[in-house]
This record gives sequence, structure tokens and C-alpha cells, in this order.
Amino acid sequence: MNQERAALRVAVIDNDSGFVQVLVNRMDSAGWKHRVLASAVPPEELVAMKVNAVLVDLKVMAGEGWAYLERICGFLPDLGVIVCTEGATVSQRVRGLRIGADDWITKPCHPEEAIARIEAVARRRRRHSGVQEVGPLMIGEIEIRSDQFQAFVSGQSLDLTRREFELLQLLGESEGQVLERETIYQKVWGYSMAHGDRSVDVFIRKLRNKLERRSPAFSYIHTHFGVGYRFAAETSIPEPQAPDKGGPDRAQKTSTEVLPASV
Repeated sequence: MNQERAALRVAVIDNDSGFVQVLVNRMDSAGWKHRVLASAVPPEELVAMKVNAVLVDLKVMAGEGWAYLERICGFLPDLGVIVCTEGATVSQRVRGLRIGADDWITKPCHPEEAIARIEAVARRRRRHSGVQEVGPLMIGEIEIRSDQFQAFVSGQSLDLTRREFELLQLLGESEGQVLERETIYQKVWGYSMAHGDRSVDVFIRKLRNKLERRSPAFSYIHTHFGVGYRFAAETSIPEPQAPDKGGPDRAQKTSTEVLPASV
């Protein structure tokens, strides 16, 4: 664990001096490299810093916070992004995660929790970077490209969010296996699933809709009730219709029988 911590490079975009100072002390003791920024910097500067993750308080940028979050998530798909801010509603947290943030922490929070969540996000980023050199994964009509963080059907992108792609990649790499919901959550979200959390089911439903809308000849994600999900490209075979053995004479007779009797 100490070697893993020592390898991390983290940018902190936050002007809450008290919280930042305690967090810096924790990172120093863990052997992390870090940069503390009191305001937003262009994504290109984060690239130059060679950081594994960024912890950002959206309130630092006032009304520009959401636009900045979307920009760094889109520009830096390999960067772990953790939002750490106060006063957010459920809808705001959901919005941030859908934009592409890996995690959301609500202030006030303990700095040790922030450290643990940064580690979880960095582990997940490292896992994905380790498979970037592997060629495309083809399942049914779906081409999964780890190097582009996207999937394609007939050369056209499925337009997946980063979380959707991570979910698809995990399922595709485990083709044919039944993965439990808790396993999926831990590998994609990076930490244990809370009781009653339905995030896996919500994202599975969204991903399934995108796959089957663009590749309707196959059914890809299969539900194993009470357990989890299995990924496999299976064609939907329509049920054969029973042949009509009666012929035209029988049809005519049947039609005559149902007519009301003449008076």
C-alpha cells in the first residue's frame, strides 16, 4: 500500500485553507506528490503536471464550475476526477457523475476519507491504463476500444459516457461470466456498494438501451435475477408460427360456421 501511495501525483483545486492544510499533511505522510491550486487551471496544465487524479471544489470557480468539470472530464479521460464540495443536492451529484466525475464527496468530510477515495479512483485508472495496449475487443457487432474509451458499431461511436464505457469494458472482458452487482460496483466505482444503492442497475439499463438500439440483431446484457449480469452477444430468434393445416376449404367452412343462421 505504501508503494502504491508513493506513486500517486494529485492536484487539489480548493481554496478552503483549513481543509487543504490537513489534506496536504495526510498526502505528505503518505509520500504523495501534490500540487495545491487556489483556482482552476487549463486542462493542458494538468497534463503537464502528470497527475493521476484531481480533487476539485466546484465552488472555487463559482458559476463556471460545471463547465470546467465537463472540460477536464472530456479532455482528460485517463485522469481520476473527484469532486469535493459542500451543499450539493442529489440531482447535482448525479449530474456530476454523469458528466464524468469518478467520485463525489460532500463537505464537511474527513481528509482520510478523501485520501481513501483518491486511492480508489487511482487504482481504477491504473487498471484501465494497464490494458490500453490490448487490441479492440469484438463481441457481436460491438467493437470495444480501450485506447479511445469508446465502443463502435459499424465504425460509428456509441457515444458512451466514461462510466458507461468502464462498465461495458468490464462486462466485455468477462464475456460469458455472471458478475454479481457488488463485484461490478467495486471494480467500476472503486469501493464497496452501499446498501440499497441501485447505480449498477441504472447504468446497466442505460448501457443496454444504447447497445440494443444500435445493434438490434443481438441481445448483449443478460440479467440473472438476484445475482447480477452476464455479457454475451446472443441473437433473438423469433418463435416459429404454427402452419395453417386447414387450407382454403377449411377456412371457408369456418367462416360459414360463425355466420348467424338465416331466418
